[in-house]
Amino acid sequence: MEGIEEQFFKVKYNAKVDRLQVTKPKWTSRFLEKLRKHKIISGVLILFILFSAIDFFLISNFMKIMLAIDTF
Repeated sequence: MEGIEEQFFKVKYNAKVDRLQVTKPKWTSRFLEKLRKHKIISGVLILFILFSAIDFFLISNFMKIMLAIDTF
């Protein structure tokens, strides 16, 4: 019975095509649902992005220091 109620409330009227249609979930809500479901994978992904940004920052600062030393 619950499955029928869930599908019933997802039906919306579409004025462009003049009929009822089942609404699809937005891609953002599906993405957030997958993040909540797979916590380890999302944690690893967030850490990878964070460490990549830190690495880029450190390398760029190192290059600036090397250029400053080279100009003396």
